[in-house]
Amino acid sequence: MNPDRVALRFIAALCVIGAFVLWQGEALMQRLLPSIALTIDLIDRHHSVLSLGITQTGADTVIRLEAGIRQLILTGTHVTHADPRARAVITTPLATFWLAPTLFVALLAAWPAQRTAEWPLRALGALPALALLLALDAPFVLDALLWALHRDAHDPGGSSTILVWSAFLTAGGRFLLGAAAAAAVIAASDVIADRWRAVAVH
Repeated sequence: MNPDRVALRFIAALCVIGAFVLWQGEALMQRLLPSIALTIDLIDRHHSVLSLGITQTGADTVIRLEAGIRQLILTGTHVTHADPRARAVITTPLATFWLAPTLFVALLAAWPAQRTAEWPLRALGALPALALLLALDAPFVLDALLWALHRDAHDPGGSSTILVWSAFLTAGGRFLLGAAAAAAVIAASDVIADRWRAVAVH
């Protein structure tokens, strides 16, 4: 394996995938919004998603979430009662949710394969891996932003699992997840292709 060649392939892949995300990223995310809203409702019994959409804030394209409170919330010693009139609105840059998938696909494309059979295996493995990367990111980060509103208002020193996870992702965890997912798919494809070859030989 030539490291310089791998680096060049990686840079080229990043450029191509980055251009595709700039072109189609908003449209793709638009299709994912119903699934993201459903996931938030499943993982958070306290908030209800009232609307989830994509909008422009200045020069930025952001995801806008409007949520209500459907169950009593205890933050530190403060109790927030469910109120159908209560509304919380948060926004976050859309592009951040494509960081892990972009790195993941670029690594899959750049890393050399030992056998031709590995490429279709990588493509098959990429689909569930991409779904997992998106599922572990957007719904949790958006929901964490809601919980951060309660924490900042009523328990500034407090924390929770979802806030820690969101902080990990925004501090570089997305890149770690993307790289780990790529390593797992590459390794699995290599093992499966090797076993197929062994079976074919015998």
